Amino acid sequence: MKQKNYPIKVAHIIGSLNIGGAERFIIDLSVAQKELNIKPAIISLGNPDDTLVSVCKAKNIAVASYSSRSYIKLCRVFIVLLKFDVIHVHSPHALKYLRLFLPLLKKKVIYTRHGASPYSTDYWLKFHKKIKKLVSAITFVSQEGKYNFHQAHGWKNVTSVVVDNGVLIEPVKKVPDNNGILRIGSVGRVIPLKNQTGLLKAVQRLPATLQRGVEVHFFGDGRSLADLKTFYKVQTPDLAVTFHGMVSDRELIYSSLDLLVVTSETEGLSMVIIEAMANSIPVIATNVGGNPRLVKHKKTGWLFEYDDDETLAEQIMNLIDNRELVDEIGANALSYIRDNFSIKASAKKYQNLYER
Repeated sequence: MKQKNYPIKVAHIIGSLNIGGAERFIIDLSVAQKELNIKPAIISLGNPDDTLVSVCKAKNIAVASYSSRSYIKLCRVFIVLLKFDVIHVHSPHALKYLRLFLPLLKKKVIYTRHGASPYSTDYWLKFHKKIKKLVSAITFVSQEGKYNFHQAHGWKNVTSVVVDNGVLIEPVKKVPDNNGILRIGSVGRVIPLKNQTGLLKAVQRLPATLQRGVEVHFFGDGRSLADLKTFYKVQTPDLAVTFHGMVSDRELIYSSLDLLVVTSETEGLSMVIIEAMANSIPVIATNVGGNPRLVKHKKTGWLFEYDDDETLAEQIMNLIDNRELVDEIGANALSYIRDNFSIKASAKKYQNLYER
């Protein structure tokens, strides 16, 4: 697509606007794209009352979401997409939804994989083989995601690039800590691969006197939430733990945290980590996926191996009475994100793909 004098109209297609790193990134990306020669809109295949719909409207981003029955919804989405120059699809499930009428639209299609999973079951292998001819370019948020995808699906003749996630650098105002308590946060979907119980297991290893020096805050929902709460009640009832549920306001999340802990089995390029670091919050994260690109051990945070709650406990213990180190690493984290993961840089890379 050649450079146009009028704004390029881009439809970002997403499965839902519930809280998640990819959803947050798409909203921030849309804000940044408005400053370029791009007119973005978000088409959600979820419900009109999804949590982040109101965030889109507050940021003056065009958003559409349809709760109609499947056939009616499909027709409405098709009609809306006729108005756009580029269809930017942000999940394999959304691409699956659009597969029947993409040939009729005859639009440029950008397919972004936000996770590292290759989707390599028989169904997805056949699906990606069929859909390949309709995709103009595929992007990934990490080299691991790109490698996994091409190992499973090939796609040698399709433009394939890594575009780092970015974030709007708008640090929130911090709420002062309560009597020196170290406030530890876990933010994101509560599902098995996120392994949030690993955080409770680590804190459980601390001496009782040090356990009283921490609070654990879980932000998010998901199918493993009941199991996480049960583990807390049975195994760690004396810990200061708060389950906040789904929270859309990033200021409410990051203003009252001193440390973010990510216990995931796998990650792409985590928006939660990027957001925390952009708010001067150091991160302890598993040494998987894109995490080491963000968390530079002992410089912008700390790394540990997946499910190694003993090492995680030692890292937390080292910070309980060392708030100067927390502040120092937090400042390093903000500087690193500002220099390397600006949302403006992400927006320009996508603009280059749109205009090819």
